[in-house]
Amino acid sequence: MDIKSIKLDILYKLWRNRCFGRGHMLIDNVLRGFPRDKINEFRDALDELVKDGILIIKKTRHGDAVFINPRKRVLIRELLKEYYDFL
Repeated sequence: MDIKSIKLDILYKLWRNRCFGRGHMLIDNVLRGFPRDKINEFRDALDELVKDGILIIKKTRHGDAVFINPRKRVLIRELLKEYYDFL
């Protein structure tokens, strides 16, 4: 898996669960469901998405959570449409 497909998998999971603005998902839950042997690659990709400003971190009492930056919503939708034909 290349880094772009890993990032798109993470974004699709957040998109599918409607994690925009007020809706958020704990980082542990974002990474759940992906292959265990590649979890470090997914964690690195998640960190890159945060650094790029595509995802935003929210502190919660259960741990850090992430959500999609609402200002980048249109850009993310176009990226996901290229990769996932059914959107």
